[in-house]
Amino acid sequence: MKLPGRSAARTDEIRRRRDARSRAAQQSAKARKSRVVTPPPPPVMARTPMAGISRPVAQGSRRGRRLYNVSLDPAQGMEMSLPALPRLALSWRLISLFLVAMLGYALYYSWESPTFRVDAPQIEGLQRLTINEVNAAIGLIGEPIFLLDAPSIEADLREAFPEFSSAQVQIKLPNTVTIVVTERTPVLIWSKGGESSLVDDQGVTFPVRSSTPSGSYPVIEASGDPPKIVLPSEQSLTPRGETLNKITGILLPQLAPRDQVHPLISPGMVKAVLLLAKQAPTGAKLIYDPAHGLGWTDRRGWNVYLGDEQDIETKMLVYRAIIENIKGGEVRPTMISVEYLHAPYYRIEN
Repeated sequence: MKLPGRSAARTDEIRRRRDARSRAAQQSAKARKSRVVTPPPPPVMARTPMAGISRPVAQGSRRGRRLYNVSLDPAQGMEMSLPALPRLALSWRLISLFLVAMLGYALYYSWESPTFRVDAPQIEGLQRLTINEVNAAIGLIGEPIFLLDAPSIEADLREAFPEFSSAQVQIKLPNTVTIVVTERTPVLIWSKGGESSLVDDQGVTFPVRSSTPSGSYPVIEASGDPPKIVLPSEQSLTPRGETLNKITGILLPQLAPRDQVHPLISPGMVKAVLLLAKQAPTGAKLIYDPAHGLGWTDRRGWNVYLGDEQDIETKMLVYRAIIENIKGGEVRPTMISVEYLHAPYYRIEN
């Protein structure tokens, strides 16, 4: 017969043991969750004297380093372990910072280094001008090669020196600038109001330089400006100009491009002046008058006018005939005009 008191005590003891095991299991589970499990690094194998058998090497290196073993004698399995090298981790930010620093240094060096600054331009094709005159006008010496622009230099050359019919500029690294120019050839001197200009065979004028011999060219004294030469580009308006004229009702003038030189006189007038210089009497001074055209002042005291450049040779024949007619008489002319072949005339002293 079982006693009731003993059965109850046994039941309580079993319950306490069960609760203790449950609490121990819970604590063990919490400990496993909080513990960080780090897998061991892979083993480094080394060969043994017996071929085909490898043994693990003690893992004495820290994480983030690599071990390098160099085989000394494969047959004996001898190896030498090199010092462990740290594993470097480069971020894109660090690489970008390095590239920016290198680029900044390269720009600074290129800007400040004399290697990339123009020493002296190489100028070819000069005839009457000197290299110093050209260098002083364009001012390229000492300039960084990266700031130069060939078309701009060419435009500056043509603007500073109208005697250049063409100018070509080549820029090469590190600091080479080559300029090839073609100078206009002067054929006469146009003088007005005490100022003289050289004129080429196309009628383009350019200043008389200190190095230009002026005594070898015929000189024509002008009392006024010759008729304006109309360039082909100025003869017709552009579509935009025609539209503006229709809208505003104002006739807009046509402007020549910057690199287009405007001649002073026509090529035909240049030929006429050169012909007069050959056929005029010795010692005569060539003249131009806006009202009477080309002519000369005869050393005997009268002015001769031949008008424009048309039929110069025929007008010279008519002039000689007039001189023969009045030669030996008492008539002393002050002006002889052969401007119009059908109506030549002369004036006499009162």
